[in-house]
Amino acid sequence: MHSSLVIAVIAVALAWTTGGAAQPAAAAEIVAIRAELEALQARLERLEQGNPPRAVAAPAAAPAAAPPVEVRVATVAPAVRFEGDLRYRHETIDEEGAVESNRQRIRARFGVAADVASNVRVGLQLASGGADPVSANQTLDTGFDRKPLGIDRAFFSWAPSEQLTLTGGKFANPFFRPGNHHLVYDNDLNPEGLALRYQRGAWFANYGGLWVEERSAADDSLLLGGQFGIRHTFGNGSRLTAGASYYDYLETEGRTPFSDGAAAGNRLSPDGNYLHDFNIAELFAELNLQAGGRPLTVFADYVRNSEAQEADTGFALGARVGEVSGARTWRIGYAYQDLEADAVIGTFTDSDFAGGGTGGKGHVFELDYGLRDRLVLGVRYFRTERGVELGAKHGYNRFQADVMFSY
Repeated sequence: MHSSLVIAVIAVALAWTTGGAAQPAAAAEIVAIRAELEALQARLERLEQGNPPRAVAAPAAAPAAAPPVEVRVATVAPAVRFEGDLRYRHETIDEEGAVESNRQRIRARFGVAADVASNVRVGLQLASGGADPVSANQTLDTGFDRKPLGIDRAFFSWAPSEQLTLTGGKFANPFFRPGNHHLVYDNDLNPEGLALRYQRGAWFANYGGLWVEERSAADDSLLLGGQFGIRHTFGNGSRLTAGASYYDYLETEGRTPFSDGAAAGNRLSPDGNYLHDFNIAELFAELNLQAGGRPLTVFADYVRNSEAQEADTGFALGARVGEVSGARTWRIGYAYQDLEADAVIGTFTDSDFAGGGTGGKGHVFELDYGLRDRLVLGVRYFRTERGVELGAKHGYNRFQADVMFSY
């Protein structure tokens, strides 16, 4: 019976706490306690057999007041994710008519994003470098001084439906770039304003209302950009992405070049302002397929600025084979680009090709190799010419060797 077990347990516990039979007085006390417990056991047995002793009725107590009801609302902490990367780069620049330059550079980025609701995300990313909108590189020089760190992204993203996403703040480029190439916009450019993305089946569209320059004494410069395209998957698993874009820069002609006032390859008026407006039409295509069991990407991109009367076009053609997805994986690539002086805004295009900006043409060779997960070695070689439309054409070659860590 349960009561017998309880008595036995109590007796063992009492014997343990008193040190067993070491003390005679304690042993006698245990015998007396055990007798009382056995009497209690007998009484419990009578209760179990339906012969309870006569109970004395207790006086009725006043009903107690009901305790207050406490309502607690369950809250779930937002899902927070951290990510970042660090790149160490050796770079050699061999420009015709200049002394060869060698430098070491770093790029460090750290970001955090939180899902504050099932369809709302906010994020912040910090990056090394100064005010350059298309580069977070920081050259190692100037006597070990402290390097600048700034806001690279600060945004919210709201998806009212599965097809539509609204993003605002300073965010990643919302426009599709074939082959992830930089003909119109550098890979590190993070525009500012509002952007819409729409995806339904194979069709997609991107729109941006972006603030380029705010002026207190004149009209602001804005970028209104729209893009639409289709992603079609064939029966053999290959996929074609093709589409068109239109970028309309408002209040640009006659204005100081964006960011730091440098021409970046664009032609300027005698007073140092933009010579033309920029209304840029783009056609693009990207084909993804398998070649020898490895992914192969082939792409083409073409742009034209309808506001310039000459030096108004640009194009890029390229291919990449392989994919870096872990240790001992690799990717090789090649591209040819010809970007005339006023085809696009020079400040926002590739900062490495032909010295950065527009007015350059030439070849790009690249190789990436994965040493292990999240550790990649990469090399780039640019064999280019710059100053093509400015009457100062000359060779500009650049070699880059990178060690890239991500987390």
